[in-house]
Amino acid sequence: MKSHRTGRRRKKGGSRLPVAPWIVITLVCVLIASGLTWGFMALLRSGCSGSVFRVTVAAAPTIAGAVEDAAQDWEATQPEVDGECVGISVTEVSAAEASRGITGIWDQKSLGAPPIAWVPDSQAWASWVTSSEATAGYVSSEPVVLGQATSVIALAESKAEELGWLGGQPPSWPEILDAASEGQVTLAAANPRTSTEGLVAMLNASSDGEGGFSEEAMAAYAAAIESGSVLDHAPEQFAGYAETGDTTQVFTALGYQVEDFNAISGVEDPLVPVSPAGTSLGAVAAYLVLGGAGWVSDSDAGIAARFGEFLAGAVASGDFTDPELTPVEDAATALAMATPEAVGLAVRSWQSGSRDLNVLFLVDRSIATEEETVDYGGESMPAATAAIRLAIGMVEDMESTYRVGLWEFGVGAGGDQNWRSVTDVAELSDDNRANLVDDLYGVWEDEPYQGGSPLYDSLVAAYGHMGANSVADAVNLVVVLTNVGVDVESQPTVEQTAQAIADMDGSVTVYTIGFGSANGDNLRVLAEAGGGSYLESPDAASVLASIGG
Repeated sequence: MKSHRTGRRRKKGGSRLPVAPWIVITLVCVLIASGLTWGFMALLRSGCSGSVFRVTVAAAPTIAGAVEDAAQDWEATQPEVDGECVGISVTEVSAAEASRGITGIWDQKSLGAPPIAWVPDSQAWASWVTSSEATAGYVSSEPVVLGQATSVIALAESKAEELGWLGGQPPSWPEILDAASEGQVTLAAANPRTSTEGLVAMLNASSDGEGGFSEEAMAAYAAAIESGSVLDHAPEQFAGYAETGDTTQVFTALGYQVEDFNAISGVEDPLVPVSPAGTSLGAVAAYLVLGGAGWVSDSDAGIAARFGEFLAGAVASGDFTDPELTPVEDAATALAMATPEAVGLAVRSWQSGSRDLNVLFLVDRSIATEEETVDYGGESMPAATAAIRLAIGMVEDMESTYRVGLWEFGVGAGGDQNWRSVTDVAELSDDNRANLVDDLYGVWEDEPYQGGSPLYDSLVAAYGHMGANSVADAVNLVVVLTNVGVDVESQPTVEQTAQAIADMDGSVTVYTIGFGSANGDNLRVLAEAGGGSYLESPDAASVLASIGG
């Protein structure tokens, strides 16, 4: 993904004509009299002219607004390169999505243009990206620290008082985990794969106390989460508390998330943030130029670096502010708390605690998937598009050790049968991952199959195929994506299909994902027959969390 601007920008020629003083005086008088002083100033201004060439900065949603404000302030100074105006275009991309896109395949359709610079809301994400030998040199600038949020645990105020965790020495992470193992509390954690609050909490909980990683501490943290719960983000966990009022739960969060929840929830027993004793790592937001990435040209990296210099000056002067972040007094020390080595060890240990996946996507390509418009990711689109976007998101989030393949189904898709294999199940090496994403786009671009949705026969065939090709010590899955769920094309009924699945090899699990007007009752029956569950219009991260990836 090479930048479309790779060379030096052509200098705009022309010399400046001398201007006689009396002409200038006369012109000033005329402009003032006409109220057009700004026009005169524009005439006198030296620098760039014409349209502005902007490079893309991907910023986490919580800080994107402040970065956008700074970008506008910088552009008002009319920065230029060889006479051409330059600037910054800010796109909101979660740090988790950006880290996966930077190390894997950047999905331009959902994430926008590949970034020239990146602003994660925690430096830990950048440390994870650079912990790999292949991407170690991607960041080409010193980080510009923009601020930080505090990593906390949140729990009901009454429970915190009962445990003695308010007003004195706060508990350490080992003490919190001991309380969880003794049943005093349950740990409701945000997922480290999908959230900054989850990642930073995991790193603090698994720290050896000296800036390194402890496998023993990680094992204790993982055990506490296994007996508690994991959701993608802290606000989802908070929403559950608002409904149930379960004061036994302890949540991993960032300080401002607790404040935001209390401000809008109206719960009688508010959550209080507690920063565990010995916590050394906060969510430090930083600006990074990706000059070492293959899609970034030297000229574009140079523009991003100049904006970084502007940001550094704004931070130093106090002009850069973000309502969610507090200033960082010692940037070097704050950054040193999340080294690539320690973060890499912790994240890989977390991932190794999960079993590998062996997945077959079964995608509905009947005409109904194109005819219905659904909401997905805050946008309206055909159900077929939503299904492909979800599948691509899952593929990009999956580990390289997972094995994944693709079937599509529709009337006559395979000639004398209603399904066909598009991509053989194979390990997600870089090439295989890219090929699978290309195949998913290809399926989406092809014309849909006329007729109904032959789901039942296709699912039985896919289930049998995965049973015959199951992988020991892996989670073997068939993942169905459809907006239908009622099949008038296949011979068996939904009950007969469910019975056929239940009678087959039980080493394969079925997950059915429904969009729009999908028949949830039928899809739930089929999934439960295969030992799985029905998921309604989720996003890629929540599907992976549900299936154990």
